[in-house]
Amino acid sequence: MESTEKRGLEGQGGLLVDRNAPGTQEKVISILAGMPRGRLLDAPAGEGALVQRLLGLHDITAIDLDEDFFKLHGQVPFRRVDLNGPLPFEDASFDYVTCVEGIEHLENPFSCVREFARVLRPGGTLVITTPNIMSIKSRTRFLFYGYHDFFRFIKLPREFRHGHPEYDHQHINPMTFTELRYALEKAGLEVVGVHTNRYVRARRWSVLYPLVRRMIVGNAKGKAPDDRDLYSREILEGEILVVEGRRS
Repeated sequence: MESTEKRGLEGQGGLLVDRNAPGTQEKVISILAGMPRGRLLDAPAGEGALVQRLLGLHDITAIDLDEDFFKLHGQVPFRRVDLNGPLPFEDASFDYVTCVEGIEHLENPFSCVREFARVLRPGGTLVITTPNIMSIKSRTRFLFYGYHDFFRFIKLPREFRHGHPEYDHQHINPMTFTELRYALEKAGLEVVGVHTNRYVRARRWSVLYPLVRRMIVGNAKGKAPDDRDLYSREILEGEILVVEGRRS
């Protein structure tokens, strides 16, 4: 997976590098903390940094498109899976599914969310994260530059690092919180928590920030006064969306 920075986990007891945005894995782990031991699907697993931190807490199955990139073969079951297609598991196979910074890489995130819901048992939990393009910082970046945070211009196919385009792992599909919530609820998952890894602001025009924030909050309250998520701090200032869904 792509990263905003590599934090020093390598070389400390063999821990893998956390390549996700700072605090994202910690937030996911905190949501799962206290939940009973169960079967957990991590999709996509990347090198396995999150899997490694959850070892012993749950019975984990890891899936990803690139099996050579995964570093924990022999420690947990691994299957090569393209998340754009069906998952190779029976209905209601897992108690938990974690998808950390994955859906923005997919051609069809709605189909993927349906598959996550299908393999979850009733009462099971999905924790899914993606860059928050509804933050004020990301909205203003799009206004001035034409792309959101974490979504710079997509490279042309001839510039792919690998022989197969599906291995290039680019951010190709930004989703707003409202789109992600719609996808979850349409798949039969109730959104029970909206979190973020950390709060960020646009520093270059901080003097205008309070005014812009008041305008956005006022517009959101005017159009959807009962939808408090739309003007919550998690949506307006969160860097990464961390959404907790539960299968009804």
